[in-house]
Amino acid sequence: MTLPGRIHAVVQVCVLALLAALLLLTQQAERTRQADMEAQLDGYLLRSLRTTAENFLSTGLQLEQMEALQGVIEREQASFARVVAIDVYAASGSVLYSTDVDSRGRPVPDDWRRYLAQEQPWHAESLMLRQIGQRFDNDLGQAAGGIVITLSTAPVPQTLEQWKQKGQQGLQWLMLAALACLVAWACVYMGLKFLLRPYGNAARILQGRPLAQSDAQTTALTQAALRQRGQWQAMQQGCQQSMKQLEELDHEA
Repeated sequence: MTLPGRIHAVVQVCVLALLAALLLLTQQAERTRQADMEAQLDGYLLRSLRTTAENFLSTGLQLEQMEALQGVIEREQASFARVVAIDVYAASGSVLYSTDVDSRGRPVPDDWRRYLAQEQPWHAESLMLRQIGQRFDNDLGQAAGGIVITLSTAPVPQTLEQWKQKGQQGLQWLMLAALACLVAWACVYMGLKFLLRPYGNAARILQGRPLAQSDAQTTALTQAALRQRGQWQAMQQGCQQSMKQLEELDHEA
């Protein structure tokens, strides 16, 4: 491979590497955006349900008398596809309200009861599931119970529209890569042509070919080539004269 060909290959590899890095950054930004959306959803659900439970308690109702809370958690589950279940349990450790009918009245795991001691929300991961929870307080600022939301982390099957969007994005990236490689090739070609022009002019001078009008400007390299060409012509003329003299001597003999 010639030197210009190697330079072109290196530039193309660098361009493709840059595009790959941009693609990775784009995917990372998309994952970050999804994580932010999940965090916002988690915060909304916990704040909404905690505020609702504490508002019910502030009216003087006991936790066991808040049947309207059952309808609230059922509506929240129906609004978000990834919400598998929502449980509301008392500080005593039994589930009072749940979107899973079989869970009502059952004791909660020991971890859930321990989480009532902390003010901040908590989360736990398991196979294909994620749980987030937070306690809610009574008028005395004491933990009256807790809320646990179970969300699915299983990958959602892609719809036809989503596959279409991914195909369009892939095609756009391929077109961008082709355009970037073409621009890079053109820039390298013009740059090499500009850088190698003095050497090409010197080669034309040494070969005895005329220079183009745009290349008529004299540089140090072309001056050296002109001097060398002059020396060659002088040597050639000297050789011709010597040969002519030898021929004359030969005829005289």
